[in-house]
Amino acid sequence: MSLIEINVKDHDPRRASDLANGLVSELYHLTSTLAITEAAQRRLFFYQQMQDEEKALAAAEEDLKKTQEKTGLIQLGDQAAEIIRNVANLRAQIVSREVELQATRTYATDQNPVVTRLQQEIDALQQQLTTLENNQRKIQPGNIQVPTAQVPEAGLEYANKLREVTFHTALLTLLSKEYEAARIDEAKSAPLIQVVDHAVPPDKKSGPPRLLLTLAAGFVGFIGACFWAFARNTMRRIEQIPENAQKLKQLRAVLSKPGSANAGPDRDE
Repeated sequence: MSLIEINVKDHDPRRASDLANGLVSELYHLTSTLAITEAAQRRLFFYQQMQDEEKALAAAEEDLKKTQEKTGLIQLGDQAAEIIRNVANLRAQIVSREVELQATRTYATDQNPVVTRLQQEIDALQQQLTTLENNQRKIQPGNIQVPTAQVPEAGLEYANKLREVTFHTALLTLLSKEYEAARIDEAKSAPLIQVVDHAVPPDKKSGPPRLLLTLAAGFVGFIGACFWAFARNTMRRIEQIPENAQKLKQLRAVLSKPGSANAGPDRDE
């Protein structure tokens, strides 16, 4: 476990605490939305599939409704309805396995045991689906309220629409289960961020240290004053000696004239 400390400096104490708490909130949001784990990738994949399947189910239900209004069908025979449900469920299981296989291949190779197992399950379900579809073709739908001449065509259309609705319903249910499982796995594996201490407006300023600056300025001023007093006293002592005073006067005269640094001392004629 690692501890992260966030420090924010601002002229406004309340704004400083709000900025610190806001950084923590953004960090939590970032770690909870990025697909950084295998479970997060699967969750995002299944969520997108669920969104597409909900649209497909709504379209299939609308088609079935239009078919019922056009043909006046009430229900199919029990045997035909049972086979249709079984076919739809098998198709839904196959598509669900294929979706899971696609999600697994985003982070695993074809030699992965999970990929091999899913492919074998898909092949077995495909064989069962072929057998059921062959049985469905041998059964004529019953309990239909349409003219006798239209029974085969209308019954087949109604059976196909009903099968699509049943298929999308079963597939959406399976995808929802996979999505929930991936979401639970993601919650278990997601990095945990716990706030030990929330930021609050400070009672006093953190800087600058005014007392320290005042003392430092006073010390520097005292040293400067001592140096100036020492230099002033030294100059006075030099001026008290006539010979040194004359040389100092000449030096000041030379320094006060630009370009006369190499000029010699004045001579009396």
